[in-house]
Amino acid sequence: MRPVPLACVVLMVGILASATGCDKSKPEPSPETLVLPPGTPALDLTGKPQLIFQVFGERANPRVLPLVAVVNGVIKPIGLTADGWRRLDSLYFQPGTKYPIYVDDIAEGEIEIERGMWGDGGRASYPLPGCTRLKPIATAKLTFTRPHDDKAVEVLATSLPLAKHPPFTGKIPTEAEIMKLGRDFGHAVGKSAGMDEPEMDALDFNARAVITGATREPTLLVSFLDPEGGDAGPGAGNTSHIFALGDKIGAVYEPTWRHVTSGDPKTVEFQRMIDHLDADGDGVDEVIVLAWRFGADNDLVMLSFKAGRWHEVLRLKEKWCLDVPKRNK
Repeated sequence: MRPVPLACVVLMVGILASATGCDKSKPEPSPETLVLPPGTPALDLTGKPQLIFQVFGERANPRVLPLVAVVNGVIKPIGLTADGWRRLDSLYFQPGTKYPIYVDDIAEGEIEIERGMWGDGGRASYPLPGCTRLKPIATAKLTFTRPHDDKAVEVLATSLPLAKHPPFTGKIPTEAEIMKLGRDFGHAVGKSAGMDEPEMDALDFNARAVITGATREPTLLVSFLDPEGGDAGPGAGNTSHIFALGDKIGAVYEPTWRHVTSGDPKTVEFQRMIDHLDADGDGVDEVIVLAWRFGADNDLVMLSFKAGRWHEVLRLKEKWCLDVPKRNK
């Protein structure tokens, strides 16, 4: 079990921050007039479509948050009215319901729902000040099939089991090889965007080999991240960041996704991988990325591998509060 990065706290912080910004004086809208986010298609819950959840927080008391739906092999955002979210809660978050959990696209155990969002007399289990419309978050019991000693968790769960992939038969580089390959690869990506090595070497570096099915070789994941969030303090001064994926095209690893940025840390978007799994059943994993900025809502980004490159196919705001912000007149 890989360790959970400290940055996983960003998700919950972003949700709470967005929720507390809701207008306390705003009258409660009726479900019929509640407007969905622009461009979000409504999700039909009649056939109880496949959902992907994020399970996060303290291992002893994890939370379960709906992320996306998969309908006929197509990944879709969950577009629902307030009543629709309550129906989702009643369909998927009944106490005792069990769902498989996945880490690196491998089944690692299960969650058992202990409490839904509105299971207690219609009152929200997790009310937020000034927010009248909420997405459901459930509380669950988490069971791993392998030893897991971390106090915090961040895994994915699905409402139906995913198709099992054939076992990977290629060669996985050693940790030392991954770190050497990743640093050289990351330096090349940064230099192509105008960064120099001292700038990159001042950042926290991490590299992983990830079995995604994009090619016959592992996908290389590289991250250079400012641990202080700015050279003049958190959110101040200047910062730089690299998040890149590489896949072996021919004899060498080539950049297949690159996010390289420098500037004011209040405006820079940071990215990290939450996890990867084959959500649509095509044999190649989707990479699920968390994107965040200081003082802003987090974004959930899904990457799919098409025509030799990773492409952003879905971007959603990680907002728990559904109230529409009040416009200034």
